[in-house]
Amino acid sequence: MSCSIRNCNPPAIGCTNGNICDKTCIETKKVFDAGIQQRSVSATLTVDFGTETATTVLGISNSGTPTVSNLTITPIQGSINSRVSFTLTVPLAVVATNSSGSIINGTSSMSFDQDLVMRVPQEGVIVPEVEATAVINGLQNTVTAGNIVTTNACVTIITKVVAEVLLVVPCYGYLCLQPAQEYTQEACGSVFSSPVFPR
Repeated sequence: MSCSIRNCNPPAIGCTNGNICDKTCIETKKVFDAGIQQRSVSATLTVDFGTETATTVLGISNSGTPTVSNLTITPIQGSINSRVSFTLTVPLAVVATNSSGSIINGTSSMSFDQDLVMRVPQEGVIVPEVEATAVINGLQNTVTAGNIVTTNACVTIITKVVAEVLLVVPCYGYLCLQPAQEYTQEACGSVFSSPVFPR
């Protein structure tokens, strides 16, 4: 199957020499809009430590892929933008110690109600999706009782409007791969790196 560029303007492909060059059709995820939020959040978490009981929390951080739920996209009248509302749930990993000083690990989550203005294309058969990435670092963590932990967390959230698309791009050929260098500590390393014949 060959790729067609009949839905775009060929001179805009960016080729030289009279627009004669190779063109490649690639399947990729196109980002139509993106934004970043950074905030400080005070939260009380219910942490699953299994059968253990935490006395001191050493660290709290995001773990795994966040989940977008309750997504609502409402076009804004007279604007190319839309109101994007959703709930972002971020899984957390909690590292703590018990009464004997042993390291124990727990899991929890933190949820954020998002209400943003973003560009969401309305035309097309392929419906864009909303994705979010979150980085959470819990500071000043305190165990208040058993598996209840309070934290002051530094939160960074990146929200994107994306869609899987087929793009035609200028092609300059395949990448020339360099030989991979293997890490070694063997005794022969210095010998093998020396010239084979005397100089």
